[in-house]
Amino acid sequence: MTPADRRILCQHAKKLIPPHAYLVVIDSTYFGLFRDGQSSLKPKARIAAVHIAAWQKADLITGENQLRLSTAGQAFLRRYLAGGDAEKFLAQHRLIGPAVGEAAVVGAMRQTRTTPMQWLKARKQARGYGLQSIDFAAGEALSRDYDRAAFHPQQTMNWQGMVFVDASTSAVPDVPAQVLDARRKLQAAIDYTGPGLAEVAVAVCCSEIGLEECERDMVLPKRSGKLMLKMALTRLSIFYGLQSAAAAAASLRIR
Repeated sequence: MTPADRRILCQHAKKLIPPHAYLVVIDSTYFGLFRDGQSSLKPKARIAAVHIAAWQKADLITGENQLRLSTAGQAFLRRYLAGGDAEKFLAQHRLIGPAVGEAAVVGAMRQTRTTPMQWLKARKQARGYGLQSIDFAAGEALSRDYDRAAFHPQQTMNWQGMVFVDASTSAVPDVPAQVLDARRKLQAAIDYTGPGLAEVAVAVCCSEIGLEECERDMVLPKRSGKLMLKMALTRLSIFYGLQSAAAAAASLRIR
């Protein structure tokens, strides 16, 4: 289960945890969140099927036609809502693993399955097209800053116009200084990348949402997500000092 899957689960925690709440398929892409006996046919929330599949694989939800939280899912969300260490709970149940190598961050945990960025990098190595190594490094740098910024689950994607709250105004007394620094750096990276491109970069690199889902949710033309991601990562590679502006401009030229 990826960090994005966990964030979405926690975001809907209060709606999912009542015993009368359940999930059913509403179309090929989304599940709807309903409650027993509700008069309206409108779901309380729409959740992408890819997240539901991850929750099922992690044994956090169970059922066939109507999906409900399993015992493990109830325990996880109760622990989260009580302010407990949800990451420790998942680690104990072997749902996540430690980061390794250069991508490791002190205290951070990584998912154990392939991310969209890793898939795109592998596609380059196997078929000759996909992400360049410098693009991947820029995306990883953004992801590390996002993890270090320790945003609350409800401060994730907003497709109507994503806004990152300035750390200087959102800080609370118990937020560590390094978290505030990470939030400022993340905000600077987002500002440098620019509107539109930044949303795609955060969705793919940080929330680990696939390009096709980004295109659907952000109402983008088909097959435009990869180009926008490439442009965003090129901007980020300059911001993080991975290459010069001249080299970045040359990499975008049509050969």
